[in-house]
Amino acid sequence: MEYILPKCKWIKHTLDGFCLTISLNRPDSRNAMNVEMAIEIHETFINLSRNNEIDVVVIRAEGKHFSAGGDLKDMIDNINKPSNNEEDKLYNVNRRFGDLLTAINDSPKTIISIVHGAARGGGFGIACVSDIVIGTIDSSYAMPETGFGLPGAQIIPFVVNRLGSFQARRMVTTGATISGEEAYKLGLISHLCKDLDETQFILRNILDSIKTRSPNGIKESKRLIQEVNKKELSLLLDDGARTVAYMTRNSDGSEGLKAFFEKRKPSWVNREG
Repeated sequence: MEYILPKCKWIKHTLDGFCLTISLNRPDSRNAMNVEMAIEIHETFINLSRNNEIDVVVIRAEGKHFSAGGDLKDMIDNINKPSNNEEDKLYNVNRRFGDLLTAINDSPKTIISIVHGAARGGGFGIACVSDIVIGTIDSSYAMPETGFGLPGAQIIPFVVNRLGSFQARRMVTTGATISGEEAYKLGLISHLCKDLDETQFILRNILDSIKTRSPNGIKESKRLIQEVNKKELSLLLDDGARTVAYMTRNSDGSEGLKAFFEKRKPSWVNREG
């Protein structure tokens, strides 16, 4: 199925075989995510959920920084308290970022973020919900919201899930900034690179590795990972056993086992990209 790229103002799409790259494109504003950008990213992921040809999404940014987080101007523009029958636009502005991060976090696609410069607030949140993060040594990560008298409400659950409550508490209470080197040690980023040129070399190697993995195997593995803290263990193991039984008789499991015994590469290795 051909993927129709939506027309966007604040992000750019680049499609290369099984990989779609989303580039944040407000460099003059340090890629601060206004409501329009958040909607564009969210709608891209909604559209991707209906596409079986794209298996990997790379999120990167134009300019000197990954993202300064949410655009504070949107909050000021909607600061007036709503009337009795009016929806709270300020609530909607904030909540939209939670929807965006949830869509990325729950995506069955492999999500790779390439982070350079500052990743603040929602930009930091995107890194936290990515499967793989390639960061430059000059990248840095922070939750600046408490400095504005606010909680980092929409990103906190994802930061805690990625780094644990101890690191999240340190960051919100002190405004601590995590350097690229510290982020690598903490497990926030999986690959630490000296510059953006090296990130492209690392990305190519990662994509080559992903091509050897079953798309449906990855999808179902990610689903089971998401269920770890939601389901009782015995129910999760039952779910896993049913999934393996089905995929062995149908889907990629059947192809993978046949390829193994026939001493050939499985069909998904020949994907373009």
